[in-house]
Amino acid sequence: MRNSADFNKNNLDCLRLILASIVALFHVYALSGISAFSAFGKYLSPHFAVRSFFVISGLLIYRSYTRSSSLRSYLEKRVRRIYPAYFAVIACAALGLYVVSPLPASRYFGAQFWQYLGANLCFLNFLAPTLPGVFTSNSNSAVNGVLWTLKIEVAFYLFVPFIHYLSNRFGVRKTMATIFCISCLWKYGFALLDFLYGSVGPDAAENSRSIYAKMGVQFPAQLAYFTAGILLLLFFDKLKSHFRVIACIAGVLYLLDHFITKEILDIFWISGVVFVFGFWRYFGNFAKFGDFSYGVYIVHWPIIQTVILLGHGRLPPPMFLLLNLTLVALTSVLMWHLVEKRFLKTSSHYRQGSKMAPT
Repeated sequence: MRNSADFNKNNLDCLRLILASIVALFHVYALSGISAFSAFGKYLSPHFAVRSFFVISGLLIYRSYTRSSSLRSYLEKRVRRIYPAYFAVIACAALGLYVVSPLPASRYFGAQFWQYLGANLCFLNFLAPTLPGVFTSNSNSAVNGVLWTLKIEVAFYLFVPFIHYLSNRFGVRKTMATIFCISCLWKYGFALLDFLYGSVGPDAAENSRSIYAKMGVQFPAQLAYFTAGILLLLFFDKLKSHFRVIACIAGVLYLLDHFITKEILDIFWISGVVFVFGFWRYFGNFAKFGDFSYGVYIVHWPIIQTVILLGHGRLPPPMFLLLNLTLVALTSVLMWHLVEKRFLKTSSHYRQGSKMAPT
């Protein structure tokens, strides 16, 4: 396989579906609290999945920008890919969940409803995470708790032209090193503040996460993973000759990080996992089936919440799991064919089914 890897023949669509499924399975346990699924909470890491998504975004989004004919074309492709399905999820949840709210229409469709709709359609989910009377009896009342990552993804999209400009102006190495260092300072600086002061204060008992912990996962912190993906793209031709070495290094760093450093080194081994899984062995044209990963990611939370609310959490665990997975899979397929695919350009590799590199 030495020197034979081709960027256009990658397994990133397959990897994204696996990562989205990891997040969904983790939340089956996290939201239901059913002890039979405790292994999901122990062995499946949503942090690994989300950070891997950001590395993959760096790979694909930066390439999309450099291959676009103009800034307008680039932004149009990004809007077409992410917003129609996002809009559909927000609007359908806002309107459809009225049937499970105990409140009358006059109270449901009030100020809180419009605040939820307005804030979430602008990716400001943290301003209005709940709907009137919806999921209040569940352990978590958020309508869709995974959407916080979408505002970071949008920030990546908008930041890419600046990264490209700075790279041309000051060089790739200086630009990426500077961004990486600033990102790490933000991430680990707030982690230190959380360690020192996160459990101190009158609100510590009421909040499971301090303001420092919340700030430590926002856009600047995630830039390190995004830039790692960009570097995998820019140095692809050099890295593709060393898959075995990269796999070994990633494995060693994972063990070191898991047992000693506790996620301090995760950016390096996660990048290695993405690169090796994505390019070492080609599994085939996964894109011909469509891209269901985005759908799985953005629909699973409200589906699980609704199933729990309707009392199906009392079902035998295997039936509960099967019900959730079936609904998530069916909804994701419908989302792809009825919404996502229809808004893609005809040049998209998902519509052509012949090219593996997203446009």
